[in-house]
Amino acid sequence: MITLFVVQSCADAKDPKASIDSFAGLEGEVHLVKSLDEINGTDSKHDWYGVIYDDEHIDEQLLEGLKVFIEHTDADVLVLYRMKGGDKASRSPRLFRENITLEKGSLMPEGEVKFETVLNGWVMSNDKS
Repeated sequence: MITLFVVQSCADAKDPKASIDSFAGLEGEVHLVKSLDEINGTDSKHDWYGVIYDDEHIDEQLLEGLKVFIEHTDADVLVLYRMKGGDKASRSPRLFRENITLEKGSLMPEGEVKFETVLNGWVMSNDKS
């Protein structure tokens, strides 16, 4: 299980239900935060923590893949791909071992860490349009 941080994506918070529900069975505790900077100061009860914005979710294939990765990887940080629409995608660190701190205002970890990229699925927008 992981500690899940759901970050507010814009001035008006969105309903985080789809974001949280997409981690069903993987999330152990959930924290709603207004910015990335709140993450470093929050204690975690789990070996890993994940970061998702309130306007996105992970697909089922990624959920299943993450269950395996967090048990078997020797990486400190898992990088996930996000579908941006059409044929465009981006990638960024999204899951971190509990001892990893983030750079101020960023998803980038501080210090030397080992990264692994997960290719099993996507972070997707909650926007249905």
